[in-house]
Amino acid sequence: MSQLGSLGFTDADLTPRLKFVNILPSVVFLMTVGALWLGGAPAQPPAFTVLKENVEDINWPGALVLTASALVIGLLLQPLELASIRFLEGYWKASGPLQQLGERGRWIQQRRKDRLVWLEEELSQSAYEELVEHVPRELASFPDGQQVLPTALGNRLRAAEERAGKAYSLDATLTWPRLYFVLPPDVLRFVSQSRNELDTAVRLCLSFALTSLVSAALLLRHPVWLALPLGFALLSGLAYRAAVHAAQAYGVTFTSVIDVYRLRLLKEMSVKMPADSDDEIAINDKLRLLWEREGPLEEPVPYAAGEPSPPAA
Repeated sequence: MSQLGSLGFTDADLTPRLKFVNILPSVVFLMTVGALWLGGAPAQPPAFTVLKENVEDINWPGALVLTASALVIGLLLQPLELASIRFLEGYWKASGPLQQLGERGRWIQQRRKDRLVWLEEELSQSAYEELVEHVPRELASFPDGQQVLPTALGNRLRAAEERAGKAYSLDATLTWPRLYFVLPPDVLRFVSQSRNELDTAVRLCLSFALTSLVSAALLLRHPVWLALPLGFALLSGLAYRAAVHAAQAYGVTFTSVIDVYRLRLLKEMSVKMPADSDDEIAINDKLRLLWEREGPLEEPVPYAAGEPSPPAA
């Protein structure tokens, strides 16, 4: 921590989210690639004696540079958290190097969804109870009214966005940024913890994948050492699976918070409380048009009556 202090950082500046979501993946990449390079790669197979000599030569200035590099990369990556998740979700351009990969991924995901739909229809006459429970749960990880995405992670998050608030005629992508401001602190902490788990798994997946590619390039002339990039590739796959499970948990949290606190948002906006579910849906339809900037409305949003003024002294 003394190295961080020499850079002007304290523990208060480095939040747990910044440490685990951004700095930890950066450290994994920099330390692995740095150790291979200081160990003699790519000119020769990495050797511990060469690594030790080079580390002793650079001493604390090298450690300071490594620490500063990890912090800088972590800070630069922080605004790209959403972009990294969107990338693993499969939101790729229709043209470019990922076009063919995206089309293949969507075909695979659609085949999986179609198979689950077929099984669900056939299982109505089946006696296999474990499949009856398994199929609807797996089918719920795919969106209903939208096109499937090329990755399992993207489909799980899209399914959650599509279904959360649907019963109340709420668009989750429009509602969530507004609802976030009125959530109680303990709920915010729980939501942040769930989101941090997802973001950390995504960043580690990308960091392990990049480490695998760069280390493979450094060790290409030394086949015995290619087990190292292979190991990082396996870790990247495990991190992706962890991200898929974290996405499912985050989707449940995301949906539950909308279920419980949606009326609190209406109260904070001074909107008249609905009398029943039909009244709530009518109000939400109007709010959705306002949030989409599709106004003016044919009928106004009903506001709650103001608090009575205190009596004059």
